[in-house]
Amino acid sequence: MNATKSENPVKTLVILLNMGGPQNKDEVHPYLKELFQDREILKLPFQKILGRYIAWRRTPNIQERYEEIGQYSPTKGIMDDQSAEIAQKLDHIHPQSAPHVCVSGFRYCSPRTSEMIEQYNTADKIILFSQYPQHSCSTSGSSFCDAYRWLDKQKDEGYRDRISVIDQWWDRSDYTELWAMLVKRKFDEMKSTLGLNDKDIRIIYSAHSLPESYCTEKGDKYNEEIQGSFERIEKVLHSLGLEHEGALAWQSKVGPQRTKWLTPSTPDVIAETTQKAILMVPIAFTTDHIETLDEIDIEFRGYAEEVVDHFARVDCFNLEEKFIDLCTRLVIEHIENGYNSAIRPCCLNCEGNDCAAMRQYFGSEPVSQRELLEKSPAEAVSV
Repeated sequence: MNATKSENPVKTLVILLNMGGPQNKDEVHPYLKELFQDREILKLPFQKILGRYIAWRRTPNIQERYEEIGQYSPTKGIMDDQSAEIAQKLDHIHPQSAPHVCVSGFRYCSPRTSEMIEQYNTADKIILFSQYPQHSCSTSGSSFCDAYRWLDKQKDEGYRDRISVIDQWWDRSDYTELWAMLVKRKFDEMKSTLGLNDKDIRIIYSAHSLPESYCTEKGDKYNEEIQGSFERIEKVLHSLGLEHEGALAWQSKVGPQRTKWLTPSTPDVIAETTQKAILMVPIAFTTDHIETLDEIDIEFRGYAEEVVDHFARVDCFNLEEKFIDLCTRLVIEHIENGYNSAIRPCCLNCEGNDCAAMRQYFGSEPVSQRELLEKSPAEAVSV
């Protein structure tokens, strides 16, 4: 790689992990090709060939969708601003681990996680911070495995002693309360501006879907973590006095039509709505991208206009100050807990080539759900 080495001393490097997104028309096809050739996100027969074909077929459609929203992926710009604010807060609140540098590390486009590790390779500590609150092999797992494969090729044990990960933070009360605050803010705004009462508004929480077999056969617990997030947020909202109906749904199905995905789908949940208004919550996303700006704001709005009078969406966290505070707290807690990497154990019927080795590299224990099951069946059920 030709990444320029950092000339400034860095004590702590924080890399925010995300899929990323194409910055212009020419980047759409390479981005999609890498995504569909990644067996950790979607398993296909003849993966390289079929993945390349699907990317070729979908490229014109995705380019049109970006034209609809009037911009290419805003993810990098938003995350650059998030990173700057997190680093500034860390320097101020936790000077003992300063100076901090916070950057983005993307899975399918530049800047890649490996590029950022190499650019700041003199940092005393390197923290890979997953921006997926709920863990899935196809998102957090893919990003961690990608970083592990690059690190393993370096044959430099000095990295191993300095690098750690932050994973799976959906079950924190401050995460739940942040979503509840944002949902209530938009809910109250709809009531006051549209003259609605609580029961006129249906809140639909929409998460990126997975093939059902990933959860029922392989043992990926992403669906359970999304369900848990939904239930926690709803509990807080009801405790605040909201009297509404909430529903969980799944969006963004891709790949072969014969594949069965998690249900109910978001379009189906929209279609069955009997209330006057729908408020969408992008529960699995922290930063706006094509699935919020196009799929929810344009496509799903079109479906909703056939069944309700009003449609709105809660913003992703983006640059919400309380989200920056949450990320800052997560990093500080990670540092003060000794840089302990705690990655969700491998699926019960793990099919990944690098999942176990990745967890061993980062020192995350237990490595697998099966290992945990052998030690403590009750604990295995709860993780």
